[in-house]
Amino acid sequence: MKKQRKNKKDKFWAGSGKFFLVVILIYLAVYAGNKIFDISNERSDFYKRSNIEIVQNRMVSVEKILRIGGFTSKKDNEIKINIDSLATRLMELKYIKGISITRRPPRILNITVEEYDPVAFIYGKGLNLIDGDGFLIPIPESKIIWDLPFISGIKQGLGRLGHQTDAADAYLALEIVRYLEDENPLLASMVSEINLSNSRTIELHLIKGGTKIRVNRESFYKELFVLKNYIANYLDWGQLAKIDYIDLRFKNQLIVKAKT
Repeated sequence: MKKQRKNKKDKFWAGSGKFFLVVILIYLAVYAGNKIFDISNERSDFYKRSNIEIVQNRMVSVEKILRIGGFTSKKDNEIKINIDSLATRLMELKYIKGISITRRPPRILNITVEEYDPVAFIYGKGLNLIDGDGFLIPIPESKIIWDLPFISGIKQGLGRLGHQTDAADAYLALEIVRYLEDENPLLASMVSEINLSNSRTIELHLIKGGTKIRVNRESFYKELFVLKNYIANYLDWGQLAKIDYIDLRFKNQLIVKAKT
């Protein structure tokens, strides 16, 4: 009896059973393919140029974002856009930190751009920008007037654009920028350059009259705090242009050298 049942089973898989299995597998493959296609289509739709809203962009122009989206010609009025593909391409730009793309009826596409926020210019294989976390940003094509200090004198390699810098001195300069913005905004607005070419000294150059401020690398927090009190209580801003440098590197001394 057992042998008879086994023979029937073998005959089933040798004949119609194998055919049914192949049909089921083909059906499942087609079903999965259609599902993937449907999901992809859900993320794609046709949009008119006038129905695409782009917000919070400063360094990347609206036209550049539209070109990346597929509007390669001004004659293109309506094109099919895949949201995931567009987000991926935009994130390749070295100015962009994050992207949010949302749709709302009837067919409005909103693109919210989160760009890196530069805090200074920095020089290394050309002039670039740097944000507060050390990300290196190329100078954008858009004509923006940047009121930012210039970090100079860094001898270490900065690294690649669109990535965080490898240079320890760049982070030191960013600490100074952050400290001045938090503790002495008036002085921060007057600093045109942070020079780190000296291995022991940091030199700040001011816009007004080119006055220089010298502090030690190892104790610049303490010395800039002393400078803050000096500015608040003793400095005559009208006379600043007549000062060559203010030196705070020596213990219990603040040296003010007038221009000759």
